[in-house]
Amino acid sequence: MRYLKDPLALFLLLGVVIFAVDELTPDEADDTIFVGELDIARLSDQWSAQMGRGPTETELAGLVDAHVREEMLVREALRMGLDTNDVIIRRRLAQKLTFLTEDLALLERPTQEQLVEFFESDMERYRIPARYTFSHIYFSPDRRATAREDAAAALAEVTDDNWRTVGDPFMLRRTYAHVTIADIRKDFGTPFSEAVPRLEGDGWLGPVESGYGYHLVRIDRRTASRLPAFEEVSGRVATDYDTQRRSDANERYYDSLAARYRVEVETPQAPADNAALAPRPEDGSGAGQGQAE
Repeated sequence: MRYLKDPLALFLLLGVVIFAVDELTPDEADDTIFVGELDIARLSDQWSAQMGRGPTETELAGLVDAHVREEMLVREALRMGLDTNDVIIRRRLAQKLTFLTEDLALLERPTQEQLVEFFESDMERYRIPARYTFSHIYFSPDRRATAREDAAAALAEVTDDNWRTVGDPFMLRRTYAHVTIADIRKDFGTPFSEAVPRLEGDGWLGPVESGYGYHLVRIDRRTASRLPAFEEVSGRVATDYDTQRRSDANERYYDSLAARYRVEVETPQAPADNAALAPRPEDGSGAGQGQAE
């Protein structure tokens, strides 16, 4: 019974069983709407999740009545073929089948060994980025025509004591703590974020250009990028592993369907050659020649 451990095989078997039951069930059964204990429990749970309390007997009876009404309408709509050629319904059905395939793929939880192996197969995905703590002094091109030159000249006079009095007001922060290059790029733009890791030395450095103007920058702390231990990112690894399993299950199921179907795609006819359809010019051998008087 090894095949029962394969989610895809289990899914296909379930489909066969449902088809067989449907074929063997008398047509009269289509006119019976059965609301079981599980259905009532589901309706009650949905109500509780939305309202923060369980439904009263009257409210539960109303939920059951609404469920029955919906089921009647759905069945009649299907009998009338209202689902045919409806793009939204087609997409929703395909989506539900995809979700079912994914859920079946996750029935068996991964072992620690499987997660560690998955982690080690692509450790760069989990690399912890470098982080920087820095302060900056802003020189605005809108306030001064020589912003870059002024920033360079300020290097000779700026100190850790007077730096807050140098330069121009800045709309964002003057000090950033423990931020990544992505964080810096979001606030200052690509040129500035690419320049920060290249700044070497202590004290104030620059000028460094940003999307706003020019800056003097003081790097107060650098934390190098590193690869984490598995335990540090185990939750993320488990999530990524499940995502990969869902994707793999969908691809396997699609491949199994592709093996059953024959796909025929009609090639559209090429548009007729416009030149061939254009009216042919008349014989112009005598065109433009006047008759001699």
